[in-house]
Amino acid sequence: MLDRWADTLLSFSLGGLKLGETVMIKGEPVAWPLISKLQEKIIRAGASADIYLLPPDNERGRAWGTTAAKYARPSMIKELPTWVKERYQNFTKYIEIYGMEYPDLARGGRPENVRKILSLEQELIGMRLKKPWVITMFPTKAFASAEGVPFGAYEKMLVRASTVTPGKMKIKAKRLSGLLGKTKRVRIITSDKNGGKTFELVLNIAGRHILDDMSGANIPCGEVFTSPDASSVEGEIFLDMPISKQGECIQGTYLKFISGKIVAFKAERGRKKLAGILETDPGARRLGEVAFGINPDLTRPLMHPLFCEKLAGTMHVALGKCFPGAFIANTGSKAAEAKYRAFVKTGAANESAQHVDLVVSFLPGGAGKSVFLDERRLCVRNGSWDY
Repeated sequence: MLDRWADTLLSFSLGGLKLGETVMIKGEPVAWPLISKLQEKIIRAGASADIYLLPPDNERGRAWGTTAAKYARPSMIKELPTWVKERYQNFTKYIEIYGMEYPDLARGGRPENVRKILSLEQELIGMRLKKPWVITMFPTKAFASAEGVPFGAYEKMLVRASTVTPGKMKIKAKRLSGLLGKTKRVRIITSDKNGGKTFELVLNIAGRHILDDMSGANIPCGEVFTSPDASSVEGEIFLDMPISKQGECIQGTYLKFISGKIVAFKAERGRKKLAGILETDPGARRLGEVAFGINPDLTRPLMHPLFCEKLAGTMHVALGKCFPGAFIANTGSKAAEAKYRAFVKTGAANESAQHVDLVVSFLPGGAGKSVFLDERRLCVRNGSWDY
């Protein structure tokens, strides 16, 4: 299965290897079985592997980990270290492997330091997104415990989902993308946990490019998404599914928007964590994404966004940064960049150091009740989105 998983990442997601390429593989030592298999295949293909092993206090391998966030003087994190930027400039392809051995070590940090670290990280993210990349997740006992799933079952579920290419999902993604591409207004109806109160959220996606992850940038695949006009978001929404953020759970989230900005919020679990996210920068209080999960091979919800957001019959919205590709094509050109900046200036495109997915289930028993694409109702039939 490791061999098949590595082939999925290298051949399907990254399009194969060429002589002389450099592939960064970033992950914790706990993911070494997969890292080792990837390294072997990369070297056998005549390419180089830049193995970036992460310390356990550094979720996603940022330039600084939680220890620095807790104790560093502000002057120590004024700009990205030169060696980090050079390392990102040097690779031609990128593989990131989630999976933490000790998630608790990534918690905490002085808010001002965390905000600065996340802000500076945007430069590295921009460099990475200009090259072929893929993100996957290695099963760890800590993550299995957080999900409340026996490790053997958790491991089997993750590996199975991570070694299946899209197949029939591509047909579903194409149909849904076509419908969204003709839509001006999305209306989302949800209810609170007890079903006693109904909420309505309205947002505008007219003219947006509709995107999906069928090319394998995320493994497992399974979402159709875009970025709304951030200034158009109005109303309220309740998102019932638990999501994990730096080892902490956020669940039962209520958000109220006026003129695109969150003006009130609640959370049954993780309210303090959510509050910290919203205080990161002004853009963290606005929406950067609206999306539909379409993967039928995920047999149960998991808290990690890489899986939770893909579950067929769910929707998610993301607080924070939008997708430039939802506003412009050919994102690498100067003309496209100027056009995108115009969207940012009007408030349609949202900029932030955060991008945090919050998920609502439209499956039986979930808080999701109805979705309307203009006047057409989108519903869940047999566990999948349909109309």
